[in-house]
Amino acid sequence: MDKKEILKTSKEYEDSLRAMRPNIIKDKLLKEPYEDEDIQKGMNVVSLSYDYAQDPKYKDLMTIKSPLNGKIINRFNNIPQTKEELTARLRMIYTLSTQVGCAQRCVGGDALWALFIGTAQLDKSNESKTNYHQRLLKYLRYIQDNDIAPTAAVTDAKGDRSLPPSKQEEKNSYVHIVKETEDGIYVSGIKSPITMSLYAEEIIVVPGLQYAESDKDCAVAFAIPGDAEGIERYVLGPEINSLCGEFCPAHGTKYLNKEGMIIFNNVFIPKDRVFLCGEHRFAAIFANLFATLHRFSYLACKPAIYDIMTGTAMLISEYNGTKGKYFLSNTSNKILEIYKQSIIVSAMAKSAVVAAQVTESGAIFPDPVYSNMGKYTASENFPKAISILQDMSGNLPTNLPYPELLSSEEYGSHVKPLFARKKGISAEDHYKLNEWIRVFSASNEGGLLQFGSKHGGGNEEAEKVAIYGNSLRRMSQCKKMVKKIILDK
Repeated sequence: MDKKEILKTSKEYEDSLRAMRPNIIKDKLLKEPYEDEDIQKGMNVVSLSYDYAQDPKYKDLMTIKSPLNGKIINRFNNIPQTKEELTARLRMIYTLSTQVGCAQRCVGGDALWALFIGTAQLDKSNESKTNYHQRLLKYLRYIQDNDIAPTAAVTDAKGDRSLPPSKQEEKNSYVHIVKETEDGIYVSGIKSPITMSLYAEEIIVVPGLQYAESDKDCAVAFAIPGDAEGIERYVLGPEINSLCGEFCPAHGTKYLNKEGMIIFNNVFIPKDRVFLCGEHRFAAIFANLFATLHRFSYLACKPAIYDIMTGTAMLISEYNGTKGKYFLSNTSNKILEIYKQSIIVSAMAKSAVVAAQVTESGAIFPDPVYSNMGKYTASENFPKAISILQDMSGNLPTNLPYPELLSSEEYGSHVKPLFARKKGISAEDHYKLNEWIRVFSASNEGGLLQFGSKHGGGNEEAEKVAIYGNSLRRMSQCKKMVKKIILDK
């Protein structure tokens, strides 16, 4: 590494994973988890962020000088302080997402960002009797000095949703403090599903809900190595067994978002890595900070996904010869229905930046209303976009013959007429496009993408609560305005 910069290569990142204690379980413990094809594809997604940081074409976008150590670091590990940094962060996520779908590193970077702001607020509330923020700064410096790509574990198993944690029959439905000592705390519980958890060196835990005093043992935030004693990481299904073969989309041969479950079995967390310890009033603050920041990140990746879907719709229309108007339908209008979501969500992102405010911690915070509304809009309209893509492609994506037949001397000439559409488009290219649409809209990976759009960063109900709560003052002003117009009061 250059003395002026701290930037790992993707090989160094991958080597660091292979050096970890095996604790990843599929149907059994994987002794060499990073030789597993699906996990390897997930690792490739994160590796791309390291490769781009080294690439002169993307380096300015992917890196920034850290105020903490004065070195050039990966932008994912920087805490934004200006609107320009917010814009650059969005561009970085968008650029990666156009290649891999989900950049995955957002979750860990957003957790660092949320804890940076939250710990400063907590210490101020405690009249500086606690030093959580200094602990966080020390940990952040460690992450930056070693160019580590952490993940964040937020979502608990939750158990019976009608009961608080203290009333759960299964205590481990929530990550909670089991015991506190002078040296640190011991925690147990489950976090699932956790993005990037199978190929991360560090795990940052953040509370996912607000808690009453009776549930204060769940009000905990900390960081721990992914292979620490007592941690088990489980590969979550279903199996992605379709992304292979001669006509598999190029994306699917290399990249995959593979989710994991983390189980904490009485894991010891050293005190200097504990950032919230029973202060139940701040659990909701930490959770809401993370939620807004992570939804802000979605305002970069979701336009990328909508842009990919737009291009796919245009290409299938061209291949099928349905471009332009035809009986009782308008292809251009359908394509615009997809693309307009990219425009709307991108506009929300820009608005969130324009209305961003600098917090007392020194970190900038994007506007919560625009951040939440952008994510809400992106999620609400995603099923419609998928439906349009399914409509435009017809039934071929889910009814493709076996790919081996195309190159078969005996059957190839029999099968290829199925793909005879626009002149000049080979059967092989047509097959690849239809397979891409199938993977995107009607496969296990496509299902993961659709569920992720719905629940990633919180569901639509949580987003509406955030929008309403942050808009109430403005909405009240609207009521006063109408009273003035109608009643002159």
